Amino acid sequence: MGYEILEHTADEKFRATGQSLEEAFKEATKAFSEITKADKGKVKHNIKIQSENTEALLFDYLDKLIFLQDTEGVAVSHTENLNIEEKQHSYKIKADIITEPITPGMKLTDIKAPTYNEMKATYEDGKWILEAVLDI
Repeated sequence: MGYEILEHTADEKFRATGQSLEEAFKEATKAFSEITKADKGKVKHNIKIQSENTEALLFDYLDKLIFLQDTEGVAVSHTENLNIEEKQHSYKIKADIITEPITPGMKLTDIKAPTYNEMKATYEDGKWILEAVLDI
């Protein structure tokens, strides 16, 4: 459905929506990419995350994107083949994260961490709504 960057006093905040949880996470990745100012990537990184609920899954997913950027020297562009599976007491996400190498002169926004402050991962009015604040 889409995403938007929201006003926040000190950090960056976004809202991503989708008819499915997968679609909302794909939109969240696009918002993350816009905040960091990443471009089109071509390098694929496979990730797997398991969390106890949708808010924890969003937090852990964003944390993984930041970890990937910090440890691999890449900027997250978008995601492909994203799949979320609901287990008995948890959610599991598998995705291919598409990145581009960080090169000298790139003016990327450095995201330090996701926060639980103002985090939202809910199903309302027939759509998933994800909101998160990223500490920059």
